[in-house]
Amino acid sequence: MSESDPILELANRLFGYRSLRPGQREAIESVLGGRDTLVVMSTGSGKSAIYELAGQLLGGPTVVISPLLALQRDQLGALEGRGHLVAIAVNSAGSARDRRRILEEMGNGARTDFVFLGPEQLADDDVLGRLRALRPALVAVDEAHLVSRWGPDFRPDYLRIGPAVEAIGRPVLLALTATAAPPVREEVVERLGMRDPVMVVRAFERTNIDLGVHSYFTDDAHKVEVLVDDVVRASAENGRGIVYGATRKRVETLAATLHDRGLRATPYHAGLRSAARTEIEQRFHSDEVDVVVATIAFGMGVDKPDIRWVFHADVSGSLDEYYQEFGRAGRDGAAADAVLYFRTEDLRLPRMYASRIGPSPAALAAVVSALAGKDRPATLDGVRQRAQLSRERTGATVMALADVGVLAVDASGGVTVVGDLGGAVSKARQLVRARRTVERTRTEMMGAYAEHVGCRWKFLLEYFGEPADRRCGHCDNDQMLEGSDAEDDGSHPFPRGSRVRHRIFGDGEVLGYAGRGILLQFDRVGYKRLDVGLVVDGELLAPVDGRS
Repeated sequence: MSESDPILELANRLFGYRSLRPGQREAIESVLGGRDTLVVMSTGSGKSAIYELAGQLLGGPTVVISPLLALQRDQLGALEGRGHLVAIAVNSAGSARDRRRILEEMGNGARTDFVFLGPEQLADDDVLGRLRALRPALVAVDEAHLVSRWGPDFRPDYLRIGPAVEAIGRPVLLALTATAAPPVREEVVERLGMRDPVMVVRAFERTNIDLGVHSYFTDDAHKVEVLVDDVVRASAENGRGIVYGATRKRVETLAATLHDRGLRATPYHAGLRSAARTEIEQRFHSDEVDVVVATIAFGMGVDKPDIRWVFHADVSGSLDEYYQEFGRAGRDGAAADAVLYFRTEDLRLPRMYASRIGPSPAALAAVVSALAGKDRPATLDGVRQRAQLSRERTGATVMALADVGVLAVDASGGVTVVGDLGGAVSKARQLVRARRTVERTRTEMMGAYAEHVGCRWKFLLEYFGEPADRRCGHCDNDQMLEGSDAEDDGSHPFPRGSRVRHRIFGDGEVLGYAGRGILLQFDRVGYKRLDVGLVVDGELLAPVDGRS
């Protein structure tokens, strides 16, 4: 280890690292150079070490904004275990008295190396004031892909992250996520107000995870029967795991069925109290639970390094979500399995969700009406009360109106009219329709993955814009091919990342190739998978501006 390498010296002292993982040094050096940085690296690849090392080397406090309380607890505990570092958390898990005590200590000049908080804390002017007084050198936004979620379940707190960073003195901004396709990355940059960021994209392939899809079922009951048998077998042979289901009812039913089969299985979903979820997480960590049955997406709070398998009883809404969910498996680097139990009919629910994304015309009209007139409300809470909408629906509606340039939201939840309210509903409705179109194509890409007959890892990597010229050898389809190279003949008529024009779909970008399919993301109609042969023979695509 070189004496002139302060990054590696600190990594060795804090973590015992003798070398840095791919992408870590590049991201740390970018932050140390004062550049906003977006890091997209797989689960278990050391993203948290990036802000821990960069924050210490910058010499000022680091603010970590994370929406998942379970991950906050894990990160806080790991830092406290390193002895000389001081880390505190300000979130909804503690009592109001505890939060006041922590804020008072922070304001009294007590040493603070890391402050963990949930995005909802950014609505508190006292929190912002104390953060500003700390003069943080770095703000790290964990699970940054969540700021791109846009729908009725959107948390309005995410609107405040970008303005809050400005309000506390605009330190360097570091965004981290394990999954973000190119369009999502662009949205994260825009939402957070990142300035000319360096993008570090590494290590999407998890070579220790075997991918598979089981799809030959007569009906849903047959699928559940096969799934339950597989869970019992996997628990006995491989260890503990997670089952994901689409609804609370599905999760509760599966947990009860597995319990009846002799497994220590427990449901995990948003309907449980926070204390109950925390207890489940702790019991799972201490190996008192064999199987956590969690709702899709919400189950991301379940974290344990030695999860040996993740089974999906229902299909996720997109490949981005699916990758994030099965990424809970094998974080210790040992072998793990990720299996999707799929019927074509399963796509109906995510298709329905996609068709409902974004605020309704009635909600848009209610918010615009609430903001019209001289006594217009000046905060999100005021808009919510005047429009008589839920907090979540108010946030999604305000977000849509902000996206069309009519409203602006500050770090404290203040709402300002910055455009013409007259045509706001019409503009926002057009935007909602466009977003729904894109969301539906994300769901269709999930279905395309499930029905893909070639290498599944290659399909995923190309979707995320990462070149994959060879098959992985550790998915069900590759294992059936037994080493044959027949799946991909290397015919790539357009380079990855190039701009192309389709006579019907318009302009778009080439994401990559999977077998005989070319994966594209069109500006107007979202994701598409086209047959390479048809594209070439029918001259369906042309390079934009003469480039290929």
